[in-house]
Amino acid sequence: MVRNANEDFLIIFPQSWPKQPLPNGVFSEREGGRPFPIAKEGDGLKLPWDQKESVRHIFDSYCKKILRQENADMQRAEARRRTRECSLSELPPERLEQLCYEDVHPMVFEVCGYRVPVNDDRLAAALGKLLREKRDVILLSYFMDMSDREIGELLDMARRTVQHRRSDTLAELRKRMEDDDE
Repeated sequence: MVRNANEDFLIIFPQSWPKQPLPNGVFSEREGGRPFPIAKEGDGLKLPWDQKESVRHIFDSYCKKILRQENADMQRAEARRRTRECSLSELPPERLEQLCYEDVHPMVFEVCGYRVPVNDDRLAAALGKLLREKRDVILLSYFMDMSDREIGELLDMARRTVQHRRSDTLAELRKRMEDDDE
């Protein structure tokens, strides 16, 4: 005798499929045999002493498992962090210089339409104390890399005057900076 697929299905899954819960709220007799009765709200877990002890052991076991897993997670995270991070004191100087950034706010001097930034605070303070004509010659000569002839044409001076003013101003600037050090 040959059966068709519909008959096999009905043998395996009877008409009551899908399962409907029994009146006590469980799906099968096996599920109904719970080790602990369901506590109702306000019961305060009224169990016999041996069942309370069993619940306490189950809860203790659960807590210990959670703590072991949390400890393992923390150790894995710490090991992962140690492999990825490096202390700044352990870095070689070349690598440390790549990570550093110096916040520089240069003092800017205006000379004949040119903006000349000076990063050294001591030098900028000493240049600020000079007369404008002397400061312009120094800034154009050393910061703008102009020759004495180019500076003379720009400031309408003779080349020899520019050279003399530059050497006198350098001596004065050196003296001011040495006085500031003391």
